[in-house]
Amino acid sequence: MNLKEQLKVDIERYKGLKSRGEKAAFVWDYYKYPIIAIGTALVILILVLLNNIGRVKTSMYMVMVNSDAAYVECDDSGIQDILERSDFETGGKKIEINASYTIGSSGSTTSDLETIQVLNALFTISDMDIYIADRTYFDYFAGQDAYADLSLLIDKELLEKWEDNLYYVDNSSGQRILAGIIIPEDSVFHKAGYYHDEAILGVVGQAGNLEAAVQFVTTFLKD
Repeated sequence: MNLKEQLKVDIERYKGLKSRGEKAAFVWDYYKYPIIAIGTALVILILVLLNNIGRVKTSMYMVMVNSDAAYVECDDSGIQDILERSDFETGGKKIEINASYTIGSSGSTTSDLETIQVLNALFTISDMDIYIADRTYFDYFAGQDAYADLSLLIDKELLEKWEDNLYYVDNSSGQRILAGIIIPEDSVFHKAGYYHDEAILGVVGQAGNLEAAVQFVTTFLKD
């Protein structure tokens, strides 16, 4: 039975149902996956539009999860300075930092799931360049090929100086990659007030501003 014939049969079955509840259940049971797919696509499209509003003066987009920004006033000047001192030509553009995402602290499973869905969308649409999170929520996205392999992008000798802070994960193919840098507790991120404990920094695999992100991490490691 082809799609046209299947739709014709489904329409006749739908017409034979009496209550609204039966009709709603029928539509959901038979078409929930297309509905979910369309809904997800719309959410992603809206996220793209919203996230790109005002991005003209942005050199790259950095997301921090479970930061302390909700509790303390943070000063991002030191972070902005890293990119300005790098080999990347900023043209006066700044890093856009979103440190508002929290998971596991609100006590609301619904809120946590919504945040994870948003982050999934940002990874999917490559609308994020650098991602920083605690180990749990850095690992959460590791199997989705979320991160670039820093061993292919950053000088080997520089990485060797950070040997104890290199963070490896397995990607979806089971390949071991250098996905992140464990940020030391005297880092610019800690001094700025964003974190007081361990956090891991990674470059998003399909980052839209990959060059800026790599130059940022390179300069951060040189400091």
